[in-house]
Amino acid sequence: MHVVALAGAPSAGAAYRAELPMRALGEAGHRAEFHVWDQRNEPPSFEHVRQADVVHMWRLFRGPARQLARALRDAGVAVVFDNDDDMTRVPKGSPAYKEMSAARDQVAAELSAMLRLCHLVTTTGSELAARLRRLGGDTRVVENYVETGFVRERSVGHPPDGVTIGWVAGAEHRGDLRELRLKRTLQALLEQQPHVSLVSVGVDLGVQSERYTHVDHVPFPQLPDTIARFDLALAPIADVSFNRVRSNIKVKEYAAGGVPWLASPIGPYRGLGEQHGGRLVPNFGWPEALAELVADAQSRASLAEQAAAWGRTQTVAGNVGAWEAVFAEAAERAGRRVSVSLATRPEGSVPAAAGADDGAARPRTIVPRPIATPEPARPAGRAPVKPRRGLFRRRSSR
Repeated sequence: MHVVALAGAPSAGAAYRAELPMRALGEAGHRAEFHVWDQRNEPPSFEHVRQADVVHMWRLFRGPARQLARALRDAGVAVVFDNDDDMTRVPKGSPAYKEMSAARDQVAAELSAMLRLCHLVTTTGSELAARLRRLGGDTRVVENYVETGFVRERSVGHPPDGVTIGWVAGAEHRGDLRELRLKRTLQALLEQQPHVSLVSVGVDLGVQSERYTHVDHVPFPQLPDTIARFDLALAPIADVSFNRVRSNIKVKEYAAGGVPWLASPIGPYRGLGEQHGGRLVPNFGWPEALAELVADAQSRASLAEQAAAWGRTQTVAGNVGAWEAVFAEAAERAGRRVSVSLATRPEGSVPAAAGADDGAARPRTIVPRPIATPEPARPAGRAPVKPRRGLFRRRSSR
């Protein structure tokens, strides 16, 4: 199978939803490519991308991307769109807030138009999948999985009596820091526990202490080394609409490094627990949860062992079948036959053929469709589909 992935800019999101899946598909024997396209410049050569079975677009939904998607469909190429955040509910701390909030209705309308053009849509969880379906996308869930380099044994370089707490968080987590009153909690923890140090990557927690270190940015390839230095890691999020549809990748990153974690019991983390290497903390239970674990080395060691065991199962290479199944389904919808095994397909992602044995591999043969001349322009008089209003209303806190 030949898959081409496009993303607007290099980022952690682009890595998890496009670049790493392409790498894993390539290692599995497929022809897979990853390209960056910011929609302001010319896209990759159409003569090249139309030779693919599937073109996978991460967060590309503006006019140029829709024009390309329309031309690819006309050429018999399957188009898959991926969205891993609710872009109509971007929080104030996010770098994208100004752009997205100023024209929320336009964003929803353009997003809906893109979803309806695509053969399939992929996302990270069931709640966001439901929202995208209401906008018109035929959506499949493929979770985020870590790059194999995140998986490692615990470092032996920690001070024997010290505990390093870490939080890797982008700028959009400023609201979580404020809503959960974590600055005050972490400040008090450092004052009361002289053996504890604190590291934040990304957002500055504003804590005043010689044992607090803020790292503005860590390049993605270096992130596993940074996480491996933590003894306990945090994933707190406030109970707001945007956070309820987040990915659970943050605790997977921690777990793969053998680091026990504490997270909020909402959205992506609901249902996780000690068997995954961590504990869930209610909104204002952070002081007690932190104090308990920093004082209990045995519990941290037990959680670290469980985290590492779970983390080893959460690599993109080990779960590439989930992506393979979605792309195979999209290719077939476009009229192509691709040579893949669907034995590891995720439940509900690809309907089984009538009479087929559950989990059985189905050999296929690539049969390219004739390439049609693209017609990128919209027919005169055809109005774009308008999404229903009220799809992303904020729910009251529970």
